[in-house]
Amino acid sequence: MEHTNKDTHASHNSLSESRFKILLLLLRTTGIRLNVKSKSAVHIIYSVILAVFIHVSILSLYVDTFVQRHQLVELMKKLRLLIATQIVTWMHFSLSYRKREVEHLIRLTDYFTWEELPTRDPDTGYLTKAGYLPFIQKLTKYATLFAIIYHCTQTTVRIILNHDMVFASWYPLEVSESPAYEIANITQAIQTILMIFLFIGFQSLYATFVCVACSQLEKLRAAILDIRQTYITPEQDCGAETNKKDGEGHPRTHEELFGHMQKQLNDCIRHHQKIKRYMEALENAMNLPMCGLFLICLSTMCFAAFSATLSWGDHVDVSQALIIYIMVSACVCQFCWLGNELSEEAENVRDAAWGCDWVGTPVPFQRCLIFIIAAANKEFTLTAGKFVPVSNKTMMNMMNQTLSFFMFLLQMKDKSTDTSQGA
Repeated sequence: MEHTNKDTHASHNSLSESRFKILLLLLRTTGIRLNVKSKSAVHIIYSVILAVFIHVSILSLYVDTFVQRHQLVELMKKLRLLIATQIVTWMHFSLSYRKREVEHLIRLTDYFTWEELPTRDPDTGYLTKAGYLPFIQKLTKYATLFAIIYHCTQTTVRIILNHDMVFASWYPLEVSESPAYEIANITQAIQTILMIFLFIGFQSLYATFVCVACSQLEKLRAAILDIRQTYITPEQDCGAETNKKDGEGHPRTHEELFGHMQKQLNDCIRHHQKIKRYMEALENAMNLPMCGLFLICLSTMCFAAFSATLSWGDHVDVSQALIIYIMVSACVCQFCWLGNELSEEAENVRDAAWGCDWVGTPVPFQRCLIFIIAAANKEFTLTAGKFVPVSNKTMMNMMNQTLSFFMFLLQMKDKSTDTSQGA
């Protein structure tokens, strides 16, 4: 029995490894050992070196920001970079803190299959959520490669032409001369690459988890709608049905047909229960990371608007602030859109239960449908910290507030400029 349990666990682990291969690789590179039971000495040494690199770089950013506190424009530049760094730092902390919950979520996906589902909707031609899953894997790989190549290229050009650092930061020693200059740049380059891995890996992991839930809800909805009965005509009332046959080719009687329908419905109920457990685990694992991310993203968007206002007229600084705003907004849009899609798919189960061929079925069958409808009527919404819904409405509120803040600052700046010119 023990040997069988080990084999089952190994098979589940290999299934998770194949499904989440790229995502797990990115996150493990950043020191988050998801789905790994044992720690080797190499991993411990790697984690220590990694922690030193990251904390030294972040500490130098904090000190450099403090040094530039009297120069408001420069301070805003430093804060933009610092707050953007905090997004990735929070991702790392929250995933490490919720490591067990995330691993439990990965294990729960082993009970679902989506490879056999259609990748495109036959009516609209758009990708289904099952079709998004392999697409996310490819997008993760190519986005990571593009980000690393772009960053390394522009950083190398700046270092060669201007003798710049990867990013400006403070060090207690003089780092403009060799070999301190090379060592500082290497540590910053490592941190930046790890930040790219973590930033893309976290978002892809979240998208994968949500798409798994949505794909199973789509599968459940199709299974419920596939439960059909063949109406019995008066001529067939005393005999067997000719349109429905069992696996051996024999006609099904009235009782056999409803028995088969009940079995299909029972399978749907069990599937629905597994999906609901998975969604509850998803909410439990992600509500804390989402809470911190939303707060940091909102702060970053506000700081980007404020620093763009202060640097108004400096096209380089304004464009940098705009890029940061767009990137953070895109991150929020992804989280909220996926959360909204999950809520809508959960509601569609109720509509599918009502729309299936239940009229004229036995009372026990109808009661089971009522249970499905009652369970689906309980609105499911991913939340940030158990109080902010991860939905399109939240996304629009965040963007409206930050854009209103930017327009207000810009208007106040124009008034201040007019007043100074009039004086």
